[in-house]
Amino acid sequence: MSYPTLDLSYLAEKLSQIGGFEPLEKWFHECSGRGIETFLVGGCIRDSALHISKINLDLDFIIKPFEKTKEATILFNTILRGHFFPLDEQRKIFRIHADSMQLDLNGIRGDELIDDMFKRDFSMNAIYTPLSTFLQQAQIHPSRVSVVDLFNGISDLTYKNIRAHNPSTFKEDPLRILRAFRIASQIQGTIDPDTYQEMVETKHEIKKCAQERIREEFVKILAQPKSHKWIFAMEETGILSTFFPFFDWYTEIDNCFTSWLQLQKHVKAGLQYLEEIFVRIHQNDFPFSEKLQYILDTQLQPETTFEVAMKIAILLHDIGKPDTLRVVKDRLRFFEHENVGVKVAKEYLQEMHFSTKEIRFITELIQWHMRPHNLSNVENLTQRARYRFFRDTSPYSIPILFIALADAYATKMVPMKELPHYEDFLQDMLQYAFTPGTTNQIPFLNGNEIMEVTGLPPGKNIGYLQSKLLEEQSVGNVQSKENAIEWVKEFEKVLDK
Repeated sequence: MSYPTLDLSYLAEKLSQIGGFEPLEKWFHECSGRGIETFLVGGCIRDSALHISKINLDLDFIIKPFEKTKEATILFNTILRGHFFPLDEQRKIFRIHADSMQLDLNGIRGDELIDDMFKRDFSMNAIYTPLSTFLQQAQIHPSRVSVVDLFNGISDLTYKNIRAHNPSTFKEDPLRILRAFRIASQIQGTIDPDTYQEMVETKHEIKKCAQERIREEFVKILAQPKSHKWIFAMEETGILSTFFPFFDWYTEIDNCFTSWLQLQKHVKAGLQYLEEIFVRIHQNDFPFSEKLQYILDTQLQPETTFEVAMKIAILLHDIGKPDTLRVVKDRLRFFEHENVGVKVAKEYLQEMHFSTKEIRFITELIQWHMRPHNLSNVENLTQRARYRFFRDTSPYSIPILFIALADAYATKMVPMKELPHYEDFLQDMLQYAFTPGTTNQIPFLNGNEIMEVTGLPPGKNIGYLQSKLLEEQSVGNVQSKENAIEWVKEFEKVLDK
């Protein structure tokens, strides 16, 4: 019997780079000696066949028999010296984290592999190969590895078509609705029309899924460069509102003030503009682009970079407006909408099981997103004003500036680069931020030295003096330790009054 082949060169190359073949072979032989069969399946085959390279390697395995899945997981984890934990103990689904690798091990569903493949989400994820076959062929001819394709998945791979071959796929696990969008965004594919219709009809079932699972898929969608395309599609079908209700809030307020407001359009445009800005940064189209790229790539969590968290922030930045709307002299006003937005966002993000670091980052961006707008309207921006912005918003200053830029574009609705005044302001702030000695100065006098000079006891006055001293250093009014001593003595007199 002949089997179709797939090009798994990307997977083989990644395994070679991280020395992954040796532990795989050792694990395979130990499992075989214990009567355990192992099969490579799913996303790693799909991504390799489509030449999608990832920083970290994800591998999915089927374990047969079902009851030996945990035993196989412990064996592999021991070899890799990683960390394993159950994703679903009852269904025998385990995950291993090791250096540069994430491995998911699933106990076989049903008596035979065809039963398991039928229960998988999409045809392109139902292609598998015995681990023994992969180990034998991938190191010799990685472009021609034999696979088993029971549901025409290779054809769907060719056309990048996400298709559910099991009529009950979304009822069995509604999270697959979001996964379809996630995979489509990752491979730049399309969703089969019949599958799409089933997704829309089953969308309300998403609410039954664990919040952390929803969050994980949402974050992975947002991690894609053009995630706005998929977020908009989810919003138009009502799928997004099953776990992200805020566009419905915007619709209601827009309908009440049709001639004045288009909040929903504004927020959607904000995401699209922000992604265009990120493209510009990655294409070195901003001053200090290399440093900016480093900032965007900073991780808050393994799946959440600053770039991803900024997309969440732009989607949430105006959620305080419906509760703060006031009509003042025939104008709509939203006083304190940032503070209300922070409270609502924090509650939502906690419900979705975002981490403390993620929540702090996102809410700080919401809190301060209006500050750059106010500064951009100042005709002659002073060094003191620049310093105070970075002092008050650090370490979130740079992300806040770019959230504000996207917000400004989404307000004016003009093509990229047609806000020259705001772009000049942004470049001025970046120049200040990345000039040595402006935002990261060391005070000429420490707390003990200030107490010596002033005779003041420990307390809040010492911290206040040191903060003001740093500000004077940043604007050039204090340029030496001697200057600092004189300044502190004079400022102490003001405190005494």
